[in-house]
Amino acid sequence: MHIDEHHEEPSMGILLKYKGPSVDDGSMDVYNAAANMVAFSDYVVSATKKLYGDVDVKAEVKAFQHGSFETDLLFHVVGLGATVLTAAPDVGSVLTAVKESLDLFRFLRGEPPQKIEHTDQSNNVTVTNVRGSVIVVQTESLNLTLDEKAGRAAAQFVGRALSTPGIDAIEIRSDGKDIAAATRADAEFFHEIVDETPIVQQTIQMGLTIQEPSFKDGSGHKWTMWDGDASLQYAMEDDEFISRIDSGESFRKGDVLVCDVRFTQTRAGTKLKIQRSISKVHDHKAGHEQAELDLPVGH
Repeated sequence: MHIDEHHEEPSMGILLKYKGPSVDDGSMDVYNAAANMVAFSDYVVSATKKLYGDVDVKAEVKAFQHGSFETDLLFHVVGLGATVLTAAPDVGSVLTAVKESLDLFRFLRGEPPQKIEHTDQSNNVTVTNVRGSVIVVQTESLNLTLDEKAGRAAAQFVGRALSTPGIDAIEIRSDGKDIAAATRADAEFFHEIVDETPIVQQTIQMGLTIQEPSFKDGSGHKWTMWDGDASLQYAMEDDEFISRIDSGESFRKGDVLVCDVRFTQTRAGTKLKIQRSISKVHDHKAGHEQAELDLPVGH
């Protein structure tokens, strides 16, 4: 940890380094380099906020080191964070969060966790990926990996950077110590991971007016329906009803379906989302003064 002589607030130097032919011959695009620096700054700022809350974090580019694309970033935590970190000056915890989070992107292989468990009274969580493998990380590291802004930042300074011809690897160092690394083979795993956690699920019976049906192969396609107040999309999951339509059941735009509708509210990061699905059609009531749809059988 480095303490700035002119400021009381804690700070740390952290090094971002790219490797590859484009770095060696100096041909890395300057706009991409700038975008990578901004994204990396956003990522470490996000890590700091996950650990210490809504503190004011400043990121400054200290130097470009000649011979390869290296950026020494100096982070100052000011305001409330300065008091917190002075009392317990563990700025290295930010580096731990960065390391564990980048390792977690690779471990999850770009997919949401299959399971997350708090197994003891510590700050650790056990994360299971889609292959059934298990890793233990700090809660803040997991939250950083699943954070939307941090995910977009990682997609830029790791994912897109390593997908660029001539860039083969990335290294992150601090105080001469290796923190994290990734190679071109890891690029596809670094992107925003949307972990939609179900919060509430409810099924109610209601009438819906058909505005725009969908007859693509298979069920689950979105139908645009009018509920008397708003025009919304519903996933049609009643295969029996679809089969009746395919078999020639009279069908008109403006018809009313009395059906079971399943509402599922999920959370992805800080955002809430509602999914609407028609699970069962109980009654099909003909509409009035509407032209009959010409629907060929089998479509």
